[in-house]
Amino acid sequence: MPSPTRITTLAFVVYSPLTVGALAWAWYGGDRFAWTLDAPWLSAPYSTRLALSLGLGLTLALVVVAMTPVLVRRTKWARTLRTELEEIISPLSSAEIVWLALASGLAEELFFRGAMQPVLGLMITSVIFGAVHVGPKPVFLAWTTWAFVMGLLLGLIFELTGVLWGPVLAHVWINQRNMTFIRRH
Repeated sequence: MPSPTRITTLAFVVYSPLTVGALAWAWYGGDRFAWTLDAPWLSAPYSTRLALSLGLGLTLALVVVAMTPVLVRRTKWARTLRTELEEIISPLSSAEIVWLALASGLAEELFFRGAMQPVLGLMITSVIFGAVHVGPKPVFLAWTTWAFVMGLLLGLIFELTGVLWGPVLAHVWINQRNMTFIRRH
């Protein structure tokens, strides 16, 4: 198993270019910023769409974080997945978990929702998002499916509001709280 320092270094090596790539793709590909969508479903002032994006992101995060321990208690797939992820997450400090949650949430949302989704659409982007969340054992197929569903939900918030900050908030919060849950239990 890699050391915590190696895991955080790997995260930096992966998420830094992913962030830069997202910003470049959005800017050069469509002359826009990755954190906004040009034609959201909701036609309202930016402040309204920002508030809605953050509210929906927070609601999604609270629901998912509340569901996690219930799923672990009640379903075999969630228990098995938690056990597998525990090997990776349990050696991490609280600061490393926060760093990983921030890095993954921001970089992945900028790349998948901010840069990729306006070009490839919600469904294809969600499928790709799920596919990159795959692991070395069959139990990780549950994680892949979960990531696909989460990609759809995060993508819907972005499509509705045209503001990426709600999906970023949800992604970071879910990752931080769930990694903390896995480490503690």
